[in-house]
Amino acid sequence: MSNKFSQKDGFTKLAGTEARRTLAQKLIKPADRLRDLNTKFGRRVYSVTLYHTRWTGRVRGQGTESIIFAKDILPTPLIIDMGTLQEVATVHGLDEAGSIQMNEVSGRFTEDMLLGIDSEGREPLDTDNVFFEIEFPRKDGRMGERRRFELRSAPSYVPDQFQWHLTLGKIDENRDRDGNLR
Repeated sequence: MSNKFSQKDGFTKLAGTEARRTLAQKLIKPADRLRDLNTKFGRRVYSVTLYHTRWTGRVRGQGTESIIFAKDILPTPLIIDMGTLQEVATVHGLDEAGSIQMNEVSGRFTEDMLLGIDSEGREPLDTDNVFFEIEFPRKDGRMGERRRFELRSAPSYVPDQFQWHLTLGKIDENRDRDGNLR
């Protein structure tokens, strides 16, 4: 019986691209199809998008923000604890604060993708933002408010569940229904 993987002292050692050929990796696609049923059945009536943006000024928040990269997180992941967000008074009025859990993020994503590191291995610049935007559509079909969240800790991959677990923290800049920052 031939082994497709590297051997060291009689044990399997995954190296390089060999991890992509494991059974766990091959089961990600069927697991994603099953997860998508939650959206089809109306159990996940929101969308999640990963954004990488850049500001024209010398630092983040200065100048004009433009989108470098936007990727829908599909199938729709499971959002836990959205009810834990609290309204807090700020000098600009009421804002939301707190953190949420986002589970069942497809194993197709890599840690680099979720961190905003590009395919060439370059990390975000000081003028960049990497965040997740969650939108709950309104019952009348119009766009809902788009809440922005950033990673609060490193993504955690669970190979036997074919998914990533993320802890996200609320950030101030939401977009309104017309897509403008508020």
